Amino acid sequence: MKILFTVFIITLNFCFSQGAWMLSNRTHPELEWETIKTKNFNIHYHDDIYDIALKGANIAEKVRPILMKQVGLDSLIRLDIVFTSEDEIMNGFAVPANYTVIWVDQNDVAVWNEGEKWLRTVLAHELQHLIYFNVIKSWLPFPMNQLYGGAPGWVVEGLAEYFTEKWRPLRFDISHKYHTLKNSLHKIQDPHNDGFSKVLYFADKYGDQKLVQILNHRDSLKLFNFPQAFEMHTGITIKQFEEDWRRQMSTYYYGLRSQKETYEDVGKTYALPMKDVYGFDWFKGDSTKIVMVGRLNKKQRDLSLVLAIRDTSKERARRKNLLEKGEKITKKNTRQLWKLKEIDYGRISNFVKVSPDGSNILYSKYGFGENQSLTWDVYYHNIELKKNERITRSRRASNACWSPDSKSIAFVAHKNSSSNLYITSMSDISSIRRVTNYSGDVQIVTPAWSPDGKSIAFALSKEDGNMDIVIFDLERKEPTRITKDKNVDYLPVWHPSGNKITYTSHSNMTPNFYTVDIKTSKVIQNTNVGGLVSTVAWKFDNSAITGMTLSDVDSARVVDIFPNRLAISDDIKMNPKFSSWQNKRPDYVIPNLDSIPDPVDNLKPIKYSSLSNIKHFATIIIPDITGLVYNGAYADATGREIFQSFVFSDWENIAGGFGYLNATGKLIGGFWGFNYYKDIFFKERAYNKDKGSLVEFYNGVELFGYQNYNFGRRISSNHNLKYSLTFFNRGITYQPDSLDVFQELVPQRGEEGAFSLSYTFVNKRPELNNILMPRNGYGLKLSTKFIDEKIWGDFTYNHYELDSYLNQKVGPFTFYSRARYENISGSPPNQETTGLVDIPTNYFAGQIILGKEHMSPRGYTGSILGSSAFIGTSEFRSPLINLNIIQILKIIKAGKISFSIISDYGKVWGSENEDWVVTAGIESRISLLIGNFPLLVYSAGIAQTSNDWSKNPDAKNVDPYFRLALVNPF
Repeated sequence: MKILFTVFIITLNFCFSQGAWMLSNRTHPELEWETIKTKNFNIHYHDDIYDIALKGANIAEKVRPILMKQVGLDSLIRLDIVFTSEDEIMNGFAVPANYTVIWVDQNDVAVWNEGEKWLRTVLAHELQHLIYFNVIKSWLPFPMNQLYGGAPGWVVEGLAEYFTEKWRPLRFDISHKYHTLKNSLHKIQDPHNDGFSKVLYFADKYGDQKLVQILNHRDSLKLFNFPQAFEMHTGITIKQFEEDWRRQMSTYYYGLRSQKETYEDVGKTYALPMKDVYGFDWFKGDSTKIVMVGRLNKKQRDLSLVLAIRDTSKERARRKNLLEKGEKITKKNTRQLWKLKEIDYGRISNFVKVSPDGSNILYSKYGFGENQSLTWDVYYHNIELKKNERITRSRRASNACWSPDSKSIAFVAHKNSSSNLYITSMSDISSIRRVTNYSGDVQIVTPAWSPDGKSIAFALSKEDGNMDIVIFDLERKEPTRITKDKNVDYLPVWHPSGNKITYTSHSNMTPNFYTVDIKTSKVIQNTNVGGLVSTVAWKFDNSAITGMTLSDVDSARVVDIFPNRLAISDDIKMNPKFSSWQNKRPDYVIPNLDSIPDPVDNLKPIKYSSLSNIKHFATIIIPDITGLVYNGAYADATGREIFQSFVFSDWENIAGGFGYLNATGKLIGGFWGFNYYKDIFFKERAYNKDKGSLVEFYNGVELFGYQNYNFGRRISSNHNLKYSLTFFNRGITYQPDSLDVFQELVPQRGEEGAFSLSYTFVNKRPELNNILMPRNGYGLKLSTKFIDEKIWGDFTYNHYELDSYLNQKVGPFTFYSRARYENISGSPPNQETTGLVDIPTNYFAGQIILGKEHMSPRGYTGSILGSSAFIGTSEFRSPLINLNIIQILKIIKAGKISFSIISDYGKVWGSENEDWVVTAGIESRISLLIGNFPLLVYSAGIAQTSNDWSKNPDAKNVDPYFRLALVNPF
């Protein structure tokens, strides 16, 4: 039952993550929500997006009967759809509580939508998820039915992709080409990608009716059992099918590649001075500089804007040295030397542009803006001043480009799915004027100013979803369409003459170079590669147009292509057995929805009511001979008000709790709620040298709130304010027999009313090993707690705490330091202690503690208790050794070894001993991992006080210590 208890506590926390707020962790109280109702749907939306909500309502009604037919579902309850534009997030999700949340008002998604609009694509996709949840449901509630059902993640996403979308170059095809070449098809992480091709392959081989049979199959317990159903209706196991699929994909993509041009065929290839690059631009006429967007190392998880400058003086000195020594000059020993300087970081767009005069760099960055909304905005970097300036604020702006004279900037901004082109001057960036006047569902990407400054070319996707390149005359305010392919055309690059444009087209399912003559409209295909080549810009010397390639090699490979080149293009010859899967369509295809009349023209909105839209979210109930576990959760349709309860019984006693979370932001801003606990909320810590535990249960009520804030400069720099009012009865459930350290401090029971307030600031960039070995970032935490028996309870005391830490890179090593101060005043219960003790704290996952954190210097023996105490830590940590000593089923691992030189130092005030305690030593660490998550980080080391090291420098007869290690405190 203890294991079940842990599992369901995790499930309980999961239930708190099902609203639009879950990605930004912001509540947006400024929004007013309304509801419109159709025959089969409740549509919830906030102010300013009624037209989008109405359009979505019509789409939902049109696709509903088709989606039901696809899976053989006869009846369906009323569904809820939530639309929001509170953040610029290209996503949506559906939950088994029969509601879906969708972020609308997107722009750049048009590049991979290929002839469809975001609202149609995402809404049909998420509704198919809701259809799936309904077709597999049984008498067992969610999530127990899905845990029992055992369907792989690719099934859920693959069905939605197959039934509602089409195979696209950037959304799916590029991923398969990359993983085929890397021999990692079985490692595709996005279930949308491999899920789609697996279901396509399945449907092509077995037919849609087999899918219907599998989804409607029930085992002897009347439950959905995917592995059993799959084998029964296909005759093979899931594992065998996945191997067949891998071979099918490999054969197809290698066969396709063999009939296409190579990068060497189409131009000169070479590598940029940074390995992992997503976008770049040249400096006109300057071969010594490049600006790039990418990652400086494999462990980095955000993106860097990097200015690379060639060190020509070192190159000359090296060449001179080689000649003086009489050594042979080779490409290897005369390769270019570059200095890489990071000028900004975060989530940065790959569309980056250098001004023609080489003085500034334009780019777009994602971050928090007005009302803490996550949006894109335009910035520029002044190279001479080494300074970044923000051009737009909360405008959902990106895709910026320069005028030929470097004096003006054009960019794209959008609102309510309507994008337009704007221009501002570098002399007055606050003065912004709109150039185009598009309305409706229109998107614009990748603008490029003409050489004469009179026109701007850009890719335009209007109501039909097709994206073509248009030239917009700035004087006449008129657009002229110059490409007409049914696939996406974008990334225009003007020729110096202004008579031609070379661009990227997704024609034939692969991004390639094309060139159009503006006067004659004649189009030629320049490349016919099998992977990807996309236009970037003219090379610094205007000799060719440089293109990005598929990132299937260990360098940022680019290729210079002459725009008058004619591609070699032949018909693809392949056995249909290996290629027919890509053309498979569902038996019931969603048609062009414009051909179906809208069922509703206008709907009267009503004010949204949370209480009228409460949904059952999840129930877990497991009885056995030792007891009962129940976990239930309910949420409103927007996921902004959540109720949950938990009951645990051994058939004699009942423990449990009830919780409520409000994520509307109303009343006091941020998040707030309350919890009630009965014999379920506890704190545990070692209370003697033998690590005997003190366990306290806190029964009562907790009122809490918290708010997060970001000032918009760095998305990884965040502030958090928490507050709570608690009324608890503190009960001692277990205490050790021996109180060797706290001899006269027998733990006390009693009632306690407390007001707590804490502020936390963390600035830490995301990296691969941030949980195990963070190499950057710092944090500060201030906590206060006020308890007064006059208000309620048996105790009166105050508790203050200050905590801080720093991670600093030192070459391949990391310097970590921490400083923590604690003060307790008044008449606390005996177990509320402060001081230095030789009782270690158990840190789970390198950070989590279940109770009070002791100040325990490593290598120190004894105890000093007082009213205030300080402890500091310094560690010089080695690089993480990615070695797994033990591995069970590729899930449970023991490894990730590191070594450190450590030192702890502390002092206690209000004690007879106010001397400093200083220890030092060496330490090694090894982690127990579940997957890649470090459940436990074990440390072992030898340490002594500074006095003991002077007496015993060889550490003879010093016992090593073993404990669960702290990585970062918060």
